[in-house]
Amino acid sequence: GVLMAEDKTKNKPEPKEPEQSTLDENERFRYIGFDVFSKPKGDFFKNEEEKKKHEQAVKEFSKDSYSPFRGFTAVHQDLLPASNKIVLTLSCLIMIVSGFLPWMNFHSNWVDLQFSGIVGFFQASAHMHVLDLFNPTLKIFVYVPAALSFLALIFGVLTLVMLWTPSKSFDAYLARLKRVMSLQWWPLAIWMAFFIYSIVGVSLPFGEWIAEHYGVEAVGNSVNIVTFAALSGIGVWMSIAGLILNSVKSNDF
Repeated sequence: GVLMAEDKTKNKPEPKEPEQSTLDENERFRYIGFDVFSKPKGDFFKNEEEKKKHEQAVKEFSKDSYSPFRGFTAVHQDLLPASNKIVLTLSCLIMIVSGFLPWMNFHSNWVDLQFSGIVGFFQASAHMHVLDLFNPTLKIFVYVPAALSFLALIFGVLTLVMLWTPSKSFDAYLARLKRVMSLQWWPLAIWMAFFIYSIVGVSLPFGEWIAEHYGVEAVGNSVNIVTFAALSGIGVWMSIAGLILNSVKSNDF
């Protein structure tokens, strides 16, 4: 009986797997529960004239409409609002004006000297022979500030021109403005190198003797960053402030 049961099991045909039918593309998308292709879709607009009328209506509506929600989103924000233009204008004017303000002030018992920014080099040129008598390297405290005052003036004018002159597109306007403002990191880098160099300073032979007998303020055995800070005028710091503001704001575009 057992053998006969085994023979019947062997001879019994195996059940066939159901054939998988290929689903139509439309049926496949409907199967997941979203009637994406429930029926063929026609054109949204009846004709091209209706499409143009709708687009014009949307444009007219957008001119007079304001969404309180979208008004506070980053997408809706103006990349260069009026407040920023006013701030940048003021910083550029500060840079320009700083070139005509005092950059260095020397006070003594027998003479008081004041050197302005862009004309400081020409004012100091009459006294260059005095610096040569002590240490020719002292000229770096004349050449570098004079060059940086000139750069501040140039970048102040250029930024104003780029800020208020229209361009062929808003993207091109922002690109050229960002380019000019980004270049102002270079004068700041020169200022930083100058300050680092000034930490060590330049020796000034007989500096203390000069200060004692002629009453020259802020002068000692060397001319360093402390000396420069004591002798510098308001024009120096106005120029640096304008450069910092313009350079930092260039990252916003």
